Amino acid sequence: MPQRPHSYRSSVSVTVDLSRIAEKAKLRETRRQEGYDFSRKLQVALIRAQDAVWTSSPDEKEATETLDSLMMREPMTSTDQSDSDNATDLRVPRDANLSIRMEDYVRLTAFRHFLVTSTLLPPPVTATDEEYLAGACMGLAQDLQRYGLGRATVRDTESIKAASLLVSEILEYLLQLDFRNGPLRRKYDGTKWCLRGLETLLYELAITSGEGSLKINPQDHVSKRMKQESSLLPNDELDGIKKRMEHRDNLRENLIKLCRDAQKAAKQSIFALHRGDLNKAAKLIATCEACIVNDLLPIVQEEPNLRQGSFAAVMEEYIEARLFATWIGSDPNKPTGEIVSDTDFAIEVEPEEYVGGLCDLTGEIGRFAVQRGTVRDVESVQLCLQTNQAVLTSLQMMECWPTGTGKKVDLVRTSVDKIQRMLYEMSLSEAAGGRNVKSDVEMEDVHTSDDNVQT
Repeated sequence: MPQRPHSYRSSVSVTVDLSRIAEKAKLRETRRQEGYDFSRKLQVALIRAQDAVWTSSPDEKEATETLDSLMMREPMTSTDQSDSDNATDLRVPRDANLSIRMEDYVRLTAFRHFLVTSTLLPPPVTATDEEYLAGACMGLAQDLQRYGLGRATVRDTESIKAASLLVSEILEYLLQLDFRNGPLRRKYDGTKWCLRGLETLLYELAITSGEGSLKINPQDHVSKRMKQESSLLPNDELDGIKKRMEHRDNLRENLIKLCRDAQKAAKQSIFALHRGDLNKAAKLIATCEACIVNDLLPIVQEEPNLRQGSFAAVMEEYIEARLFATWIGSDPNKPTGEIVSDTDFAIEVEPEEYVGGLCDLTGEIGRFAVQRGTVRDVESVQLCLQTNQAVLTSLQMMECWPTGTGKKVDLVRTSVDKIQRMLYEMSLSEAAGGRNVKSDVEMEDVHTSDDNVQT
């Protein structure tokens, strides 16, 4: 009769509790789905209102009032004004794709404002700076180009001139901002083509005038650089946006520079643990933690959008180092197998960061297994396998994973398979009287963490 599956168990019990992480991940996924559901309702209301505005429908008032009432609901009541007492808290990114819906709403509102005043809509308190620039400035420029084409069909040069002048001033303002590579930069690149399109329409209408010759009144075309006595832009509010964006760019640059130091300390602590230098590893982990608490967290708390990217990479590396140090314990030759819970950190960690660090830990444990395998320490290798298997099982039991976890779980599964293969080859070596049996498990293959510093 076949025997029961072989149990790769060491004398140490390993427990991995991800219940709290799973609960937080499930809650976030629920909020994310609710955000998408609400976003779809907003999209329908936006399309209806846009159609009513562009076709001058009798239902325009009803459609826009319905849209306005939806935009006042809780998911959309974020703000970006620095003079607000809660401005920092309200910089937290919106759920799902609700930020795109806010851009579309501000864009439509700005177009309606132009039709009444010929000026640019002042920044609303419910939109962030980025949403305002993308919708009320860059998006409006595209709408005005479309608007100009329609008015050109009925040879309404005055309306086209008003649109061209506003787009010209918007472009002049946008030229003062330093956009880094991203959605805003790509949208900005199209603004100058909108202005060119409006100017082309004016030129084509001029040369096709009733006299059959080109007659241009110099006062009809205002120079882009000429200062207007009455600006079409809310200059005070736009100057505030410029200052805030410059400040955030400085925060981002400082964060990236400081992240290099913290991540370097965390990585070096892991290398020290592999060498058995526990004292140096403890000092490096403390250095990393101090850098996070004193230098990085204040920046992230001021600008929550910066949590992703370099800071998240530092947190994963720090969590990985703490987990590995605790797992090894006080004797590198006899690891404890203890896994630190997410609640045991002095710093509050996000589910994505903890799960990412935990998955990367299995790579370090796989590398440690190779080291112990070279000295025929079967007990330690079994503990390595037991730990990685416990991590894999806990991850598989989660109802939903934090964002970006899927690929790392596959690497954990690969690490488990390789350590099992290592134990098999160690048994072959023992059966062969101690002769070496070549293994296909290499140290680099089981290390799952990213060794490149995020910039």
